[in-house]
Amino acid sequence: MSDTRILFVDDDRDILAMVEQYLTIKGYDVTTVDNGIEAVGIVKEKQIDIVFTDYKMPEFNGLELLVAIKKYRPQTEVIIVTGYGSMESAIQAMKYGSYDYLQKPFKLDHLRLIIDRIVEEKKIKDKAQLIRKISRERHQYGKMIGFCPKMREIYEVIDTISIENPMVLIHGESGTGKELTARTIHDTSDRKTLPFVPVNCNSLSKKNKTEDEIAAHLSGMLASVNGGTLYLDEVSALPSTIRERMMVLLGDAETDTGQRPRLIAGTGRELDEVIASGAMKKDLLDLFNAVFIKLPPLRERKEDIPLLINHFLYTDSPSAKTRIYGITPSAMDILLHYHWPGNLIQLQNVIERAFAMGVENAIGPEDLPAEIRTFGTISKMS
Repeated sequence: MSDTRILFVDDDRDILAMVEQYLTIKGYDVTTVDNGIEAVGIVKEKQIDIVFTDYKMPEFNGLELLVAIKKYRPQTEVIIVTGYGSMESAIQAMKYGSYDYLQKPFKLDHLRLIIDRIVEEKKIKDKAQLIRKISRERHQYGKMIGFCPKMREIYEVIDTISIENPMVLIHGESGTGKELTARTIHDTSDRKTLPFVPVNCNSLSKKNKTEDEIAAHLSGMLASVNGGTLYLDEVSALPSTIRERMMVLLGDAETDTGQRPRLIAGTGRELDEVIASGAMKKDLLDLFNAVFIKLPPLRERKEDIPLLINHFLYTDSPSAKTRIYGITPSAMDILLHYHWPGNLIQLQNVIERAFAMGVENAIGPEDLPAEIRTFGTISKMS
């Protein structure tokens, strides 16, 4: 941690003392100053990686400091610290290049989460070029299948985070493989011999449990992971008031392995929508957003469809008396033009349906579900 240089700027000396003590104990190289002009001088002289600056300061405010820092050190990440009710200033700062904003009063653990996220993202950027060279021809990662550019980028991210073990947020529509991605991250990490425990937050929230019961359940799941990986599917379904307990549970988790459990979360909702609806507060989002992976829907990676079909036919195919060896060109044309609202799961169901119907040798248009055949007919007429 000591190689990450942090500068905290605020005209409140009590805040500076509190932040300096906390970050120093955590092993960070931290400098604190009480005015923006002095902060600019430090940024000019030293390579500062992260700057936290209060928005409202006399003479030289946080926005002016942000602009100055980006002029001299474009790679330095700046986080604006803003008081309650000053969201407009935070949004304005984001337009000028602020990495994020932190709202007062803030918790020191939240401050650390933002720092850790920036550190992990920097590691990913530093390793990306090397990993890209290694994975250029990769068409599969564990049980994840695909060679389109978006999938290769995801493979690169998984390569990078396999050792560092940051928390991960996986976003994707239903059926895009969020849990499969989480399992792949676990299986390629140094925790692969430890448990992987999935929890459906949507189901958990619908069981009319109290907040205490939900927190107790999650605490039990963390204990059962024993240093492995806890996957929270549809994390946005958790009551917003659970977020504080989640952070406490994670920080207090003790295991036989001597390491904290790793959290991976999945959500099918757009992040802006999740925050705007109030289903998840920004600090909980920051907790999981140490590394963000966005899974593409199948309609945006149609070049992977033949590869996926081959995988489902020869690897994931159910036990069947008949053998299907391929798919006819006309059926493939229909599948390539279909919009796939159910994504990978829907495609897999098409193959499993063909086996169940006793199709022999090759899948033809007549062997496809009616809604897919109809879509193909309509697309040819338009």
